[in-house]
Parts: sequence; C-alpha cells; structure tokens
Amino acid sequence: MKYTVKKCITLFLSLFLASVLTFTAFQIIPGDSALNALGMDATEEQLKAYREHFGLNDNLPTRYINWLKDALKGNFGYSSQYQMQIKVSTLIIDRLTITLWLAGLSFLLIVVVSIPLGILSARKKDSILDSFITLVTQVFMSVPSFFLAMILTLIFGILLKWFTPGNYTPLDENFGNFLRFMIFPAIAVAIPKIAMMVKFLRSALLKEMQLDYVRTAKSKGMTNIRILFQHVLKNALIPVITFLAMVLADILAGTILVEQVFNLPGLGRLLVASIANRDYAVVQAIILYIVSVVIIINFLVDLIYQWIDPRLRSN
Repeated sequence: MKYTVKKCITLFLSLFLASVLTFTAFQIIPGDSALNALGMDATEEQLKAYREHFGLNDNLPTRYINWLKDALKGNFGYSSQYQMQIKVSTLIIDRLTITLWLAGLSFLLIVVVSIPLGILSARKKDSILDSFITLVTQVFMSVPSFFLAMILTLIFGILLKWFTPGNYTPLDENFGNFLRFMIFPAIAVAIPKIAMMVKFLRSALLKEMQLDYVRTAKSKGMTNIRILFQHVLKNALIPVITFLAMVLADILAGTILVEQVFNLPGLGRLLVASIANRDYAVVQAIILYIVSVVIIINFLVDLIYQWIDPRLRSN
C-alpha cells in the first residue's frame, strides 16, 4: 500500500511539473500569440480584444492556472490554422483515434510474434534455428520503420495491389477497408520493435537459466519446459515489461514518418502540420499528451512490478 501511495504521489507531481514546463515553454516563444492567430491584417482593436478575451494581459501564474483549469476539462482553445473555428480538443480526438488504432494493432503484433520467437530462440540456443532468428532480428533492428513502410507500399500496394497507397478509408465508412489498410502501417511500426523484443527476451531468459534456482529445480526432476514457464519466464518478464512499456509509449507518442508514408491522418501528421503553421495551441496540447502518456505508462509499469515481485510491497 505504501509503495502504491508513493507512486501515485510521484505520478501527480510528474504530471504537474510536465504541465508547468509545457505551458511555460510556449509562453517564452518569441512572437505575438494574438498576431499569429489573427494574422498580419488584424487591427489594433482586434488584437487588443483578442488578448483581453484570452487573458494574455494577465501575469504568468494567472494564465497558467486558467490554462490548467481548461486543460483538465479538455479545453485547449481553438486552432489558429482553421480561422478559430475548430477546437483543439476536437482536432486531437479525431486524429488520436487513428493513432490509437495504429498503436493497438502494432503492439498486438509485437506481443503475439516476439514472445513466442524469443522463447523459441532461447530454448534452441546455438542451434541453426536460433542462429537464423538472431540473424533476421539483427537485420530488422537496423531497418527504420519509415523505410519498411515504403517497402510494404511497393510490394503490397503497387505490385500485389492488396491495398491502394494513400487511399485511406475512415473507420466510420468501411471498417473492413479501414482494417485492411491499417494493418500495413502497423506491420511497418511493429517489425523493428519485434526484432528488438526477441533479442531482449532471449537474453533475459538465458540469463535467468544460469541462476541457481534453475539448477535446483532440475535436480528435483523438473523438466526444462516446466521450469521455463513456471519460474524462468515470470522472472524474465520484469525487464521485458520495461521494454514493452517503452515501446508502447513510443508508438502512442506518434509514428510521424510512417503516417506520412501511408497518408494516415493521425496525431503525428497533425503535429507536423501544426508546427509548420505555428499553431501553438495544437502543438502545446499534443506535447502535453505525449509527455502524459510516457509518465502514466511508467506509473502503470511500476504497479505491474509490484504485482510480479511481492518484495516491492514491503517498500
């Protein structure tokens, strides 16, 4: 209980600090927010009214408190690149749906493929199969996702015509076409992560297999399979969970280049477009989302550690 309370306090302090840094960073950026929003043709009266309406004349602590109150309600203001007609929250929610689907499919592929391959590679250590898996993972670890995205587009989109490159189908129009299109960017994101995960899991399993408790279990007549799944795998999962959390945070934070290759209207493309258009309200909200995702996932990992390793409960 004490461990959980400490982690909850750390979570809220981290989120608070992240919000302060995110807000402050965009307040010290050179330029006039009102001028960026209304354009160079805005009159002095319009600029003055804008600053008054959005509290830009208030001091920094007051502006932060007002911004935090709105942010907790999901209100991040309006996007300047759409003539103040679209809420930032609306933009992000629309794009976040795509990113979440991409992250979910990618993460599912990573877990389903990498864990069996990592276990198989560790069990068949120094065999031809292990050498082959190691070689393949070594190759794919060095290949960036955006390059794989281009290869997949060339092979499955242009040559085999399994999907039409750039022809994204929204989820609410046709779920089957949406899923068929999304699986290819998910594969592009997942393959390098699968390669890293297989190597990481193999190393963790082999390290555990050298410990004294494994030799003790063998001396009691337990089979290698039983030792692996009842003891070794559970202990090896602790560092693996950390890696999986990093992978999930990386995917949820946005796979910008893959989204560009497949023309996906996700959060990554929105971030690039907003930076190019100096739409600071959108950029600020997306950065806060990314930082919050990383902090919350690390918090959940700490709780999972406590569940896996009972020794932490006494801390």
